[in-house]
Amino acid sequence: MMNTQIFITGTNRIPAQLKNEKNFDCTLIDNPYSLRPLLQNNDVEKIIIVFLPFLEIRHFDLYSYLQKTTRNVKTFFVVNELSSSMKIRLKSRNDFVVLWKTEEANLLKDIQAYLSGRPLELRQDKREMQESRAMVSPSMLPAGMENRGFQPIMGGAFENISLNGSCLKIKAPFYTKKDFVNLTYQNKEGEYVSVEGQVRWSRWNETEQAQELGVQFLTQA
Repeated sequence: MMNTQIFITGTNRIPAQLKNEKNFDCTLIDNPYSLRPLLQNNDVEKIIIVFLPFLEIRHFDLYSYLQKTTRNVKTFFVVNELSSSMKIRLKSRNDFVVLWKTEEANLLKDIQAYLSGRPLELRQDKREMQESRAMVSPSMLPAGMENRGFQPIMGGAFENISLNGSCLKIKAPFYTKKDFVNLTYQNKEGEYVSVEGQVRWSRWNETEQAQELGVQFLTQA
């Protein structure tokens, strides 16, 4: 089986998580306009990773053209900012994989997900890393009474957090999709905040023996 070819532009370094992946052949590209002749091997998967402070229409058009005229090519953008109109365009076209710069640590995981055929969607909001721990309990809203089963207060570790949601882990499988929860944690300013949310997805991580939860906030922190 031939290695996946990874072409990286917009940065002067190959991310360590990719450099150490034995199934990837990584190449830094100074000029993205020189990419086309490098993409002509039709027999292997090719991924272009583009680091940008701001994704513009000209970038969209260039990489759309490369994907349309070359087989087995997928572009991953890692961006600092996106305009509202570009978010809408990206979601409607679904041509590219787009990560916020704050999610760069997930780049290898997302490439592997793409190569295995799993769908990847643009997150609506930036996700920030959150070092403080959270206390997870059934929601104090009336809807929390609809949760089923025994759900004690649990300590949880954040994977990331945004204005509208979070991913976190707890050490026992107490919650299921559509459950209503309360999260209490200390923010970066040192203040304790409490938010109500609903579990959008959950899965059991056998390796870490932890339940992973995706929570959408119903109230603002």
